[in-house]
Order: sequence, then C-alpha cells, then structure tokens
Amino acid sequence: MVYTVKKLSQLSGVTVRTLHYYEEEGLLKPAYYGSNSYRYYGERELLQLQQILFYKELGFTIRQIKDIVGKDDFNQLSALYSHRKSLIQESKKIGQLLETVDKTIKHLRGKKRMKDQEIFDGFNISLLQKAKADTSYSDTEEILLKSVRSPTKNSEDVEKRGKGYYQDLTIRAHVIFNELVQCLEKGLKPNSSEVQSIIQKHHTFTDQIQNANQEVYLAMAQLYLEHPEFRKQLDPFHPKLAEFMSEGMAIFANQELK
Repeated sequence: MVYTVKKLSQLSGVTVRTLHYYEEEGLLKPAYYGSNSYRYYGERELLQLQQILFYKELGFTIRQIKDIVGKDDFNQLSALYSHRKSLIQESKKIGQLLETVDKTIKHLRGKKRMKDQEIFDGFNISLLQKAKADTSYSDTEEILLKSVRSPTKNSEDVEKRGKGYYQDLTIRAHVIFNELVQCLEKGLKPNSSEVQSIIQKHHTFTDQIQNANQEVYLAMAQLYLEHPEFRKQLDPFHPKLAEFMSEGMAIFANQELK
C-alpha cells in the first residue's frame, strides 16, 4: 500500500512539515511522485521513517541520523537489535518515573510523606546523578548538577507548592518553546532582538530552578544541543529548535551574563 504525505502524517503522527523537512535533508524521500506532483510512500519508506523515529527517541540529531542511516553498510536488523537494547534501558527510566508519580500521589493525599530528594527522581537532572560510585560525567554535566537550587523550608517549600506548581512550570516552558518556534519559522536569527527577548525570559525561568550564571547557562545550551534527554524536550516542538535555542542561549550568556 502507498501513502500520500498527508496519509503518512496521519498514520505515523509525524507532521507534514516535518516529513517535508526530512525530505529536504535527504533522510526520507518519497518512493515516487505522481503526475499530480503528490508524494507517495511505500513500505520501504515507512520502515525508513520508523528508523528515523527510533533514533530521534534515543536523542540523536538529524545530522547524526543522516550519517547513520545513509551509510552503505547500514543494517536495519542490527539497528533494531540496538534499539531494543536502548528501549529496555528507557523502560527502566519510565519505571522510575512511574514510581515517582505514585509516591507523589500518596504524598499529596497525606498517606506517605515524600523525601525532598525523591521529588525529582527520574527527571533530567536526576538522570545525571551517579548510578554507581564509578560513574563519570562530562564537565558540562557536572556544572549543571552543581547549579541545582536546594529546596527551601519556608512558605515556598516543595510540598506546599504542590502539583499545580510543577504543572505551571511545564506550561511556562512550553510557551517559551512555542514562541521560539514562531521566531524560527519567521526566519529570525538567534541574535535578533525578538529572539533574545524570549531567551531572556527563558533565563529568568531557568534561574528559579538553578543558579543560571554564565557558566551554567552555557552548559545548559550545550546539553540542549548534545544530550539525548535534553533534546527530547525540544524536538517535538520543531526539528531545528534545539540548534536554534542553543545558539540563542549562548549569545545571551556571552553578552548578558558576563
């Protein structure tokens, strides 16, 4: 069976815009073009798209995916075994997040008090924590770990903030990401005043959670660009957002956070 780009978008959940972008990047070309200039995709292209989505889920950049799947010796079956191994590791992370959700529900319902350090188990920062004594991190990860603000014991204590506080943080972050996507699609540069104004809002937001000095903010910009778990926050908004935002953050840090 063959699919138009619209039907493939509906089948896969990938937006038409992103499918066009994959074509432009040479990642996923249609099987053929009809006399009506419509793009048509067959089983081979569906499996190719599956590989792209697997690698995106694992945090690879578009450039990295193109280098991998574009190789002459790329073996789809071997890649699937590799994906399976990675997904098993991911399932452990999801299990930890589910455990954190259950603990939080019990905490908010007054059934079992939650320790402050358990509140963020399974999230990005906790993923950088040492699983074993001999685990090592990059210098960038170390910088970010040391910058996290400790929970206070005043009226802004974690347990008094409740679930709504963290939902609000997520909503605010998503608003910022969407504003940056709009700038990206308008063709604005990361150093433009409009983009830098939004980046300043992101810095203010970040500084609530971490001591976002120049070193920390530059480290975060690098992790958004390179670290799989951080890229996963941005890729669903736009395939180029990580690169765009990282560049904007670096410009802001170097100009405003000296």
